[in-house]
Amino acid sequence: MDDVKLTCASLHECGTQEVSSQNDALLDLRNQITHLFCTRLNANSITVLQEKLRLMQRSSYYLEVQHDLPPTEEQQQTLNLSDSTVLSLIDHWRLEGALTLANTQVKLLLSLLGMLYEEIIRSCRELEVFIIKCNQGLLDSDMAVSMQEKLRQTHQYLDDFESRMTRNLGPLDLPNQLIMNTGQHPMAKLSASLAIKMPVVFDRCKSHVTSYTAHLFWEVATQQSEELGQEFEILIKSLHPTADQGEFIKTTCQSYCIQFSNLTPDSYYQFSVKRVDVLNLVYELWTDTIILKTTNVPK
Repeated sequence: MDDVKLTCASLHECGTQEVSSQNDALLDLRNQITHLFCTRLNANSITVLQEKLRLMQRSSYYLEVQHDLPPTEEQQQTLNLSDSTVLSLIDHWRLEGALTLANTQVKLLLSLLGMLYEEIIRSCRELEVFIIKCNQGLLDSDMAVSMQEKLRQTHQYLDDFESRMTRNLGPLDLPNQLIMNTGQHPMAKLSASLAIKMPVVFDRCKSHVTSYTAHLFWEVATQQSEELGQEFEILIKSLHPTADQGEFIKTTCQSYCIQFSNLTPDSYYQFSVKRVDVLNLVYELWTDTIILKTTNVPK
């Protein structure tokens, strides 16, 4: 009888220890998830991720061609594809292939970043539900194992998102050299890379209209100072319900502001700004647009 009592007591202690161990594991998992919410998944961090994704989606992407120089000189020299001399050295069909490859790489990059962001948000919601159930004592061991894996995946999604922001930019692995080997340019060797420029956006605080004139100002997102040599395309379209509705004016300028005159008072106008398309542009979808109404002329 004493042996039976000892055995029961031993089983009870083992059961108690197992329950205690499970509780400790759940508490540790809960603490790990809570720490993640306080650091990489807090409201500010999610906003930053969303803004990074939006900037990448709105940016302009370009194919840059570099001339690989001998080791005694500079390592690389970026060439301007609008230069007729440079174009004369490059095989047209191989250049088209490089532009297509760069376009595909940008689209894949943006698709991957979008999917990673969605997975991060989805994982965030699942982890929040886990915390709620944990606080209510409604968990089982299977759910704990599942959430442990979800926590690991979430960290991986966050790491991949950050690394992919720049990993696919830079040198392109071209199947063919841009210059055909004719023997005429034995030292000429070109390489290609993918470059990014941040989106152009109107300064909505400074841009304004009067009765007859529009004063437009814009900037490059995240850029602290104006970069020289940039060219922008500005489009003004009348939205006033009169005979001139739908008419537009398109112009280009190298400054970060412009003035339009001879507008109609008390009328709506749509203004758009973007970078001027160039030969090596491979991907660009974003054009910033604002609608402003000219003031009425006092009687």
